[in-house]
Parts: sequence; structure tokens; C-alpha cells
Amino acid sequence: MNAVPPPPPRGLTSDIQPGDPFHPLTHAEMAHATNLGSEREIWQPIMPAPKEPALPRGATKLWVYRDAEGRPLCARFRKPDEKGGKVVLPLTFGRRVWTDRKGVRRDETGWHWKQPVKPLPLYGLDRLAILPDAPVLLVEGEKTADAAALLFPDHVAITSPGGSKAAGNSDWSALAGRNVILWPDNDEPGQMWVDDVIRLLREAGAGIVKKVELPAGLPDAWDLADPLPDEIAEWSEDPEPLRTALERAPLAASNVEMPSGYLMKPGGLFFRPEQTGDDVKPDIWIAAPFDVVAETNDGTGQAWGLLIRWVDRDGRTHQWSIPKRLVHGEGKEIAGELEDAGLNCSIAGTRHFRQFIASVKTKTRLRCVDRSGWHDTPKGSAFVLPGGLTLGAGARSVIFQSDRAATGQEFQAAGTLADWQRGIAAYAVGNSRLALFVAAAFAGPLLDIAGEQSGGVHLVGKAQSGKSTAAYLAGSVWGRGDRDGQVRSWRGTANGLEGIASETSDTVLILDEMGQADSREVGEITYLLANNSGKTRAARSGNARARKTWHVLFLSTGEVTLAAKMGEHGNRTMAGQEVRLVNVPADAGAGMGLFEALHGLESPGALADHLRVAARTHYGTASRAFLGRLTQDRSDESDVLLGFIKDIRRNFETAFMPAGADGQVRSVAARFALIAAAGELAIDYQVLPWPQGEAFRAAGVCFKAWLAERGGVGASEDRQAIEQVRAFIEQHGESRFTNLTPDPLTGDDRTDDRIRTINRAGFKRRVGTTNGDRWEYLILPEMFRSEVCKGLDAPRAAKALKEAGLLIPGDGKNLACRVPVPGEGRPRVYLIKGDILGGDHD
Repeated sequence: MNAVPPPPPRGLTSDIQPGDPFHPLTHAEMAHATNLGSEREIWQPIMPAPKEPALPRGATKLWVYRDAEGRPLCARFRKPDEKGGKVVLPLTFGRRVWTDRKGVRRDETGWHWKQPVKPLPLYGLDRLAILPDAPVLLVEGEKTADAAALLFPDHVAITSPGGSKAAGNSDWSALAGRNVILWPDNDEPGQMWVDDVIRLLREAGAGIVKKVELPAGLPDAWDLADPLPDEIAEWSEDPEPLRTALERAPLAASNVEMPSGYLMKPGGLFFRPEQTGDDVKPDIWIAAPFDVVAETNDGTGQAWGLLIRWVDRDGRTHQWSIPKRLVHGEGKEIAGELEDAGLNCSIAGTRHFRQFIASVKTKTRLRCVDRSGWHDTPKGSAFVLPGGLTLGAGARSVIFQSDRAATGQEFQAAGTLADWQRGIAAYAVGNSRLALFVAAAFAGPLLDIAGEQSGGVHLVGKAQSGKSTAAYLAGSVWGRGDRDGQVRSWRGTANGLEGIASETSDTVLILDEMGQADSREVGEITYLLANNSGKTRAARSGNARARKTWHVLFLSTGEVTLAAKMGEHGNRTMAGQEVRLVNVPADAGAGMGLFEALHGLESPGALADHLRVAARTHYGTASRAFLGRLTQDRSDESDVLLGFIKDIRRNFETAFMPAGADGQVRSVAARFALIAAAGELAIDYQVLPWPQGEAFRAAGVCFKAWLAERGGVGASEDRQAIEQVRAFIEQHGESRFTNLTPDPLTGDDRTDDRIRTINRAGFKRRVGTTNGDRWEYLILPEMFRSEVCKGLDAPRAAKALKEAGLLIPGDGKNLACRVPVPGEGRPRVYLIKGDILGGDHD
């Protein structure tokens, strides 16, 4: 039907002369025409067109929409865009009157890059007329429809224009009474297009509607125009798998079953009250438009939720898997979270919204998870980010679910990868601490692959030495490198950090300024983060609640060490804590604080300022590029990937591990080696613009710095035992040890009986050796156990003293020896050399 020509608009003068009616619009004309107000432009489509369209300039393909008689109605064509991709644009015959960018009023009748009037025709109406009794094969896109027509000539292959979001713009009445089989593209938009079409076909009165079930393992976005993958097991034994899939297509069912009374209109979700009598009640607006994607649960039938997706007023796409347990509250929590994330909700419609979430049903099921990172699915491993991005073979089977709609804002991306490489990553070359933190930011996803334990690296140094700059760089790998982004504060409780650890699992957790932490909790937090799970808590019924779990390589900065921080409250660090969070001195020793290379900038401060601003401008792209390759390698070449990590670890131990190192040192070395492997992998993936070996070198430099700061390669417990015995003697050497040195004048064994030792811990004596005189301390066994080694394993402490050459053992296996003491017989004592006061021993 031709559009009725409207009367000439106001302001159109008779001196306007029509131009070439078949001259297509240029890009500039199209852009300018878009900006014109409706009162200044006239568009009168003419359908069918009086002549065939020509291929527009620069176009690579043209699809002509025809009516049942074969006459051209409109067309769509494909052409490359300025970004190297492709665009599909409409082409319609009609009269257009507009003012061009030069201010010239133009009136042209011909083929224009314009859309016809809605509803739009289907592509393939001429085929439909030729085979009036044949089943209809409905696919997405003109290219796919042409491919389907060749594959199945006994079916009528047709499609609707405009892509997956525009099914509602077409006129589906031509399919009334026809049997239809839907063949979706293998992606989420394809599934959503099918859902819309099923509803529209029912409204149009179509006959039997079926939908082809696609097998697992198809490439993402695969359609009938693509080559058939050989590796699909379900199809590999079938000589005609496509034909079989078509013939076995089951009856189609819409994914979403709306509750009674609810409607999703262009303006959003509405509730239609029951109409009684002549009083027509208007529909009640509930919320702005959103898509219901799927119902979710944790795979065991627990933690049910509803995944919805919407676009905010600035065009950003959001999604949230709403826990269904929240509908049994007042509903304000749900509405508040959605408003925060840009989905308007009616204040008066909260009750209806809760009822909708509780009642709506979907055919699609997804497995929800409450932590980010790796998850196993039937289709393979998937990596989930809190913001909704999921990568890997099983990406379409799993979704992140939390109580917050805005979860994942810290993982947003800005700028391009090239910007991040040029403005941030390049400056880490030659700066060992910066390179260590940046490489460590990539190491989180490798924890699960390599089977390594969680742990942390603490950059410690004076204020304004550049520690926070390193944290910003590491944060920019995953999101905004700032305190309101990826960099969080130590100032928080262990309970609060449980949730953050779960949301950042397999990524990176960055905690800035340990000095702000509560000294009573900092040790517990260290254990908590490194032990991969939260506290066991009781539910109201008394049963244990499900614990939060994670894998995390956490980074920390501060002016104090963990031991110093815990010491503020009189607590002592355990060896396990010192292994889980290792101290790396921030000062790189080049006289520039953290920095060793300024890369042409005039000062360390200028470099820090540049990096701080850059990390707030370009971020989040590196992790996505890294995960894109990593998920693929884990799926296709997991053995090669694991072998790469093992080789790096072996080479790291060869290069940097001292001989005779304790297991604790080896455990820390494994963490640095994993960081090195992550950095080298990122270099290999061309995500980090560093020369090969840079991450390995930086990790080695920092590992050696940690080892030097630690003071040895022995076990921490042994070092702590020696330090505690030394501290006891230093503190009580005069007051609690009776002096056995003979009087030089009388030769008596006791120097002065009038001197009483209060709370005696033992004795001391001066003995001669080949190297001169020295003191020896004879500590009574009970005092050695209960006071000197309080909080330690006393036998292990004695053994550590012996191995350090500071304890003279007794006979046989006895570490305590019998020594004659005037007036006391020959008691067993732990005989400690006075050399213990002379320096460090490990």
C-alpha cells in the first residue's frame, strides 16, 4: 500500500527543483538528515516501487523485499563501516523533501536510505506465494534466509528485517494459518528474537509452530549461513544432521510466561486491573522496560532468582539476577537496587512488582553463582565477572547473582587496550615493584588452573614512596584504578571483606593502607583471605549456613608490616600469617622510592601523577583481553597451559631459590613464580607490551628483596623461637639468672650469697673458650617450657637453638644437659650460649 501524500508543508516554496531521484544519500547527508526536525523533512515511502533498486555506492550485498507478485517493496544492503565492521541499512523508494547541510532545500523521489512505514514486510513473501502449502522456515537475517532456501528448497525460508530486537516492527499476518519452524542463531539475541516471534506468530494466527533445538558445542552466534562444525558429537554420526534437526524440531514454547494481568509494553511493565461494569480502570505502570532472560538457581535447586536485563537512560546495559527470596520482604530493597542501576520503578507499584518477580516463569534456566571467577559447567569452564560478563565454553550456562543490582561496577572498562598499554603498562618496564603488582593482577585466574593456594603481597614503605601508585596500576587491569574502584581500604571488618573476597574471586583484591586496619582484626583477615573460605555461621534453625568461598591473590600496601600492625595490640604474628602475606620493601634502592626508571619524566612525583591519572582514565580492558585468550587456552590446550606455568616455576626456583630453603620459603617462591607466569603469559597474549622475561625478572627481584628482609631461609617458627629466647635473656639476664661465676678472690662457687635471685629462671656462668670468655645461661626445664618459650613449641625451640649452634645438648637424645650447680646437685638445664645476644641467627 502506498502512503498517502501529505499536503505541502509550510515553508516549501515553488522554486524547489527535484534532483536525481535515484541518487542515494551520502554519509554526510544521512547524518545531517537525522538531525532535522520532523517539521522540516517529508518522507513518503512508495510501495511497491516502480523499479528495481540499484546496488548503492560502496555496498557489498543487496536484499530486495518483494510482495506476493514479486514487485519490489523495499530493500536492505550491507556495506563496510568506518570501524572495519559492517552495517546493514534500509533502502526504500519514495519522495523525500529536506534541507541539506548547505542549506539547500531538496525534493527527490527515488531510492533513499530510509525505512518504510511500519509494520515492515517480511523478506520472502514472493517465495511464500509460490509455495502456498510448504512449511515455513523462519530464520534471523536475510543472508541466513538465502542460505536456508538453498539448504531446504522444500521449505519457504523467510525472515524479518531489523535484527533480533525488531521482530515487533514487522507485519506477520502473511503467516496466518501457515506451519512455521524457527531456526535460531546460537546466541542469546537469537533466542530472544525467537521468543518474540513465537508470541507474534500466535497473535497472527499461525499454524503449528516448532523450534529447532541446537546441539551443545556450536560456536557462538553460529547460524545456517555458517559452515557446519565437524566436531559436534551430536551431529558427527548423522550424514544429514541439519535435515534431521529440522525434521525433529519440537513444538515451540515462549521462553517467558507472563503472570495473569501483567503486560510488557513499549513504556514498560504494566498491570491491568480486573475490569468490572462500565468503570474502565487504566493499566498501572510498574517499571521501565526490561527483558526477562531466565530463572536461575545454584544447580542443586537452591538460591532461585530471576535474571532481568535493561538499558538505562544513557544507553548502558545492566543485568541483575534478583534473588527470589527478596520478594518476601517489603519490595523496597528490590526497587531501590534497580533505581540505583538506572531502571525506573513506580513507588506505588512495589507490591505488583514483587508479585511479578515471584510469579513470572521462564523456559530458560541458568545456574547462578555467588562468586566471580571460574565455574565448571556441562559445556566446559566459564569465567564470571560480577558485572555480568561471562567468558569461556560454558558462558551461556552460568550467571552471577547477588543481593546488589550494582554489583560489578568496579569491573567496568574504559578506553582501549592500546590506550592502557601505552599510558600505563609501558611505564612498569624497568620498575620491579610496578611490574610485580601489574603481573600479580593477572595471576588470580591462574590460581585455580595451577592448583595454588591464595596469598598476598604487602608493599611496605614510608609515605609518598609510590606504594598506592602500584596499587592503582594493578587495579586498572580489572577496572578503575582508584580508591572508588578496584583499590579498597584495609579499614573494614573481616565479615565485610568476606563478601568482597567472594566478589573478586579469581581476579585481584587490592587493599590500600594497612595502617588504617584494626590491629585486632588484621591477622584474622590475613588468614581469612588466604584460606579461601569465610566463617561458618549458624542459621536461625541452628544449622550451619553455606560459607562463602574464593580464590584470591591479594595485594596490599602500608607503612607498617603485618607484624608491626599486630604488635600494636600485643599480638604476635604466626608463621602461617607471614607466609600468607609477604612483605616486599617499597623502596627499590634507586634513590627514587618505588621507582627505578622514570621513562623520560622529570621526577618520581611526575611519573606517579601521570600513572594515577591514567589509571582512572584507561582501565578494565587488559583483563578482558587476557581472559579471552586464557579461557580459550584452558578449553583447548589445558595441558600446554599448565605445562607453561610449571616450566616458569621450575625456572624461577632454579634462578632464585637458595639452597636448603625451608618449605615456607618454597611456598612463597611458588607465589612469586605464579606472578611471573601470569605476567609472561600476558606478554605472550600481547596484552602486556613488555619484552619477554620482564615479569620473570621483576618477580625475581622482589622475591630476593623479601628474602633479604626476612633474614634467612629457615622456618619462621625457628627464627621466632631464637628471637624469643634472646629477648627473654636480654630482659632478665641480670634479675632472674643466679650468677655461678666463682669469686676471683676467694675461689668460692657463689659470688655473693647476700644477692637473692627473685623468680629464678636458671643460672648463668662465665666460662673460658679458645675464643675467650663467654657467658652461658642454664635455664631450668620447667621455666624454659612455661615462660621462656611461652606460646611456642618448647622442644622445637630447643632443637632450633641447637641447629643454630646456640644450645649445648646433653647426652644421647637429650637436648637438656646435666650441669653441677653448687647447692643444687646436677639438675638438667638447657645450656644456652651467650653468643645468642650477639646477632641474628636463623
